[in-house]
Amino acid sequence: MAKVLVTGATGRSGGHVISSLVGRGHEVHGLYRSAPGANSAVIWHQVDLSQPEALAPILDNCDAVIHLAAELRDQRVMDAVNVEATRRLVALSEERGIRYFGHASSIVIYGSPRTRLVDEQTPRLDPSAPMTKQYYAEPYMLDYARTKAAGEAAIEALAPRMTVDFYRPGVVTEDADLLNAGNWSKARKTFAAYRRNQFITAFDTAAAITHLMERGLSVSPAPRKTIEAYNIVDDDGGTYRSLLANAYRATGDDRFKVSLDVPVLLDMGKDFARYRNPGIRFPLGMLKLSGTKLRAAGFVFPVGINRAIDAAIARLGSKTG
Repeated sequence: MAKVLVTGATGRSGGHVISSLVGRGHEVHGLYRSAPGANSAVIWHQVDLSQPEALAPILDNCDAVIHLAAELRDQRVMDAVNVEATRRLVALSEERGIRYFGHASSIVIYGSPRTRLVDEQTPRLDPSAPMTKQYYAEPYMLDYARTKAAGEAAIEALAPRMTVDFYRPGVVTEDADLLNAGNWSKARKTFAAYRRNQFITAFDTAAAITHLMERGLSVSPAPRKTIEAYNIVDDDGGTYRSLLANAYRATGDDRFKVSLDVPVLLDMGKDFARYRNPGIRFPLGMLKLSGTKLRAAGFVFPVGINRAIDAAIARLGSKTG
């Protein structure tokens, strides 16, 4: 059993991760800023991550840190939270003898790459270069991706001697949200139905993080003293077209009917007209995200996205039947 400190423990992903850790018998310490979480098996600590030094007494007796806390929406504080607080927390963790540090990055650090197949060797975004030239996304996502890439770079610059894993999850999705594409507008379905959904269930994501932490702590006699990145993705997932078609067949609900969708080249032409970028870049929905490295590390999905989608469709079908 390990003693694990989890930042961002009261967030949506944090709730699943602490449940997974507790279920595996680990002693979990969770951080909160305003109010503790509801999981009574967790030892809760009120700490502001802008002052990570306040964590020193807690870290003294911990084996591992899983750093999930991040700022997604507020562009004014993204650098302070996603980069500087992360850098300081890693430095403090190493100073206090932490053996394993897991950092929740994101699949967005690849931006819009020049190849459709994306594995951990695919170049990440350059935080010092214009984001609009590297990533086809909304403005707030550009800053989020930039700070996530900068956070990884900041950790690498520290050259920590403990075991460090970067988690790069795809689109982490709750069961209740798997069929939300049925509520899209006709225009959105027309332009996005052919794209890959890139879903991974929140339960599977938490299980993968727990597996990687346990694997990292099992290294003997000393940490591997390297940084490894893992795409936490379920590459068995399919397209929105397939998801919508399966839901329509099972329920007959017109929300899931797609009368027309555009070809890939037309969609790419739309992006070229919008961003005026030379060369070809592929947005998230066109990518084939590889989870080969995660599976090679011994991880087996306890649920799997296709089974989760089938279950969601079956539940809906039972209500409408």
